[in-house]
Amino acid sequence: MGTQVWCIQDISRQPVHPKLHGQLYAGNCYLVLYTYQKMGQVQYILYLWQGSTEHSGKGPPASATRLFHVQGTDSCNTRTMEVPARASALNSSDIFLLVTAGICYLWFGKGCSGDQREMARMVVTVISEKNKDIVMEGQEPPQFWEALGGRAPYPSNKSLPEDVTNFQPRLFECSSPMGHLVLSEMVFFSQEDLDKHDIMLLDTCHEIFLWLGEAASEQKKAVAWGQEYLKTHPAGRSQATPIVLVKQSHEPPTFTGWFFTWDPYKWTNKQSYEEVVDGSLRAVAAISEITAALKGSQDSSENELELGPNGGGTSASASASSYHSSPGSMINGGLPREQLMHQAAEDLPEGVDPAHKEFYLSDADFQDIFGKSKEEFYSMAKWKQQQEKKQLGFF
Repeated sequence: MGTQVWCIQDISRQPVHPKLHGQLYAGNCYLVLYTYQKMGQVQYILYLWQGSTEHSGKGPPASATRLFHVQGTDSCNTRTMEVPARASALNSSDIFLLVTAGICYLWFGKGCSGDQREMARMVVTVISEKNKDIVMEGQEPPQFWEALGGRAPYPSNKSLPEDVTNFQPRLFECSSPMGHLVLSEMVFFSQEDLDKHDIMLLDTCHEIFLWLGEAASEQKKAVAWGQEYLKTHPAGRSQATPIVLVKQSHEPPTFTGWFFTWDPYKWTNKQSYEEVVDGSLRAVAAISEITAALKGSQDSSENELELGPNGGGTSASASASSYHSSPGSMINGGLPREQLMHQAAEDLPEGVDPAHKEFYLSDADFQDIFGKSKEEFYSMAKWKQQQEKKQLGFF
């Protein structure tokens, strides 16, 4: 599980060292393979990243002075992009790293936040190991402007950093009845809106997902539809926005996380997640009852065993009934937490789904461990569920 990156050069693939995975050059083309597990099965996402310039080479063109634009507030959304080394490329809302032959300047615009500054200090070490001089906007030394070729006007309106957390994703059904793309929006969308006969477009601001139903008839048009959506968007969307194709039953977490709830079993065997788990719990209960009945029989005296039911011996059904109503391996309809937490798949009780160990807890134990009810937990985004399960030993 993990990420592999290759640089495409002269129709051959050259592996990129893991330490350089975050550095992509505009003159090159890259393949990025992400491998992960879903429901115990290995899944893959393959990205093709194409540089915006036509020249090719193994790295950036040599230059004594380079300027990097740093954007982002945390480890998930921070990125650094090289821009022309001139003063007009600066922006008061962001942070820039100016690298010269003798010194590096880390320039903080007046509108940048504390989170931006903290992340910038971390990521610029990847670009240059030289000591950085911190420069606040308005307090630049003469050498700073000389390296940029002199002063020049640049966007200087103080504004808040872009916050995409308030962006509301939108889901559309795609069709082309008269040869033209028609989009029908699904308001308050859910997984139930995804039909195997349809192609759906999910707009998450920074990515466009095109979900391909297994019975959809126009799958080859999906990418063109995504491009047309960006081109005709009234907000003037960037044509460089990534377009990701997602096949039914192979949805990655980056797609399912945008849905309020997600049932991974919906299209696997035509049973819902609750039906599958409920069936597993009934199987565990039945096995426990049989085990208790056999144990009760072994503990009986030999005379009782010889007599059997007609002679006053304990019947299997009576033992099972007695066990089911008394404390045992099943507590209030669940299994003890010790049998589920931090346990490998092979060490779990028979019948327990390793991908959903938390479901086999009793309601009381679940509330105590997770701090919420099962209903509240399963209404969370899939990625949040996985995060809590990892932290608490149920992953």
